Amino acid sequence: MQPVKKQPVIPFNTIDSTMSRLLLKTSEHRIGVVGLSNAGKTALLTSLIHHLVDHDDAAFPLGRKGVTLTNFRELPVSGGWPPFPFAAYRKSLNQHQKWPEKTRDRAVYSCQFERSDWAFSDCRLHLHDLPGERLADAAMLGRDYATWSDHVLALLRNDSTYKSVAAAYLKAVEVPTIKEQELILEYKRLLASLVLSFHRLISPSVFLLDQNGSAARAGTVEELTNSRLVGLTAESQFVPLSAARRQRDSALSATFDSRYQQYQIEVVKPFIEALRTCHGLVVLVDVMALLASGESAYDDQRQLLTDLVTVLKPGENALQSVARQFAQVLLPYQMRPAWITKIAFVAPKLDLVHPKDRDHLQQLLRRFVGKLANNLVGVQHEFFSVASVVSTKLFPSTDNSHDIVGIPYRDDQGRKLQPGPEQRLRVPTIPAEWPTKWQYGQFVFPEVYPYPPIRKDAAPDQLQLDRVFNFLIG
Repeated sequence: MQPVKKQPVIPFNTIDSTMSRLLLKTSEHRIGVVGLSNAGKTALLTSLIHHLVDHDDAAFPLGRKGVTLTNFRELPVSGGWPPFPFAAYRKSLNQHQKWPEKTRDRAVYSCQFERSDWAFSDCRLHLHDLPGERLADAAMLGRDYATWSDHVLALLRNDSTYKSVAAAYLKAVEVPTIKEQELILEYKRLLASLVLSFHRLISPSVFLLDQNGSAARAGTVEELTNSRLVGLTAESQFVPLSAARRQRDSALSATFDSRYQQYQIEVVKPFIEALRTCHGLVVLVDVMALLASGESAYDDQRQLLTDLVTVLKPGENALQSVARQFAQVLLPYQMRPAWITKIAFVAPKLDLVHPKDRDHLQQLLRRFVGKLANNLVGVQHEFFSVASVVSTKLFPSTDNSHDIVGIPYRDDQGRKLQPGPEQRLRVPTIPAEWPTKWQYGQFVFPEVYPYPPIRKDAAPDQLQLDRVFNFLIG
């Protein structure tokens, strides 16, 4: 008789690791991140991805305490999207103490991982980064050229913050003898004036950010007018025409209509369709930028978000909810239907607010989008205030000051500085409610350089970014 061969003892943690690979299903989550330019979208995504790649439960808790990520791997990007350059942005933060560059084109980061609290399943995560300038074009989708023209002109005529700036164009559009190029030039002067007065309802949005990722630089009205386009090319520009002008000049109206349709196909539809197929959205509302820029920026962002929600139509009815839950169980992830069911409204840059006022930041966010959010049927929503990359410290003081400590990014004249020593920085008091009236410059918040982590594999310190992630995929 052959002796019985003694079986090796398998450590418990090896059994657990083996069991974690016995996967029965994949949970897929597509998250879109939107917000106006300079709201911190790129910094948020870079920090979030870093916390997933080098996950540390103490620094980025997932659900209950002790949850870990395993078998993390980056996935190739599909669908013709450029990949989100995470490695370059992480290097910029960690090694060069620089903020990642602003979003200049749509991009996506895809990854797959397992969680210790998800038995027999793993997660495929797709994070979509989209230029904030494109939000102004959201009103185009679902509208033909005539309807879009009426929408834009109604805003210019009826909104007091636009009316005086738009007077020259509103007059020119009704002059029968004005030529196409003169009309285009007048509309570009209008958009240039809006840009320089901190308005962000700039459509076509390529005036602010063209298809090559070139952003409009500050200058004079004439400099912006001569350097920017209101269409795909210099030969395919279009502007809004009034109903009377469209009727009188049907040839010009038809020309602009054709160019408008092509612009929709190439610029607007890829942006909106990407968002429509997401399961959740992160909507960044830079409350401090709204306070710093004045009432016009406040009104613009409300209109932009209203237009975006109108076009996206997020939410689900009871039947769709049941269908989605069955699909998650019965269908492979490639065949499951997708629509927006969760929206996280996020106020960024929490570390620039004195701790005494941080509750006020979230309260202002609720006041700003609360009514819009509550009108969404079949959508879970929550409000968050976050710091994706904590870059300040509290100034130790006994004089009840509102000061913080950071490395200033600009001097008092707005000139960019090189990274230097930490300094005491004065921050304004955040009001508990939105003022009824305020002007540009009434609230001035400092700009600071990021604090790089000590180790390259250590993600930056964050405040409440983990709560946003847990809400969206929990």
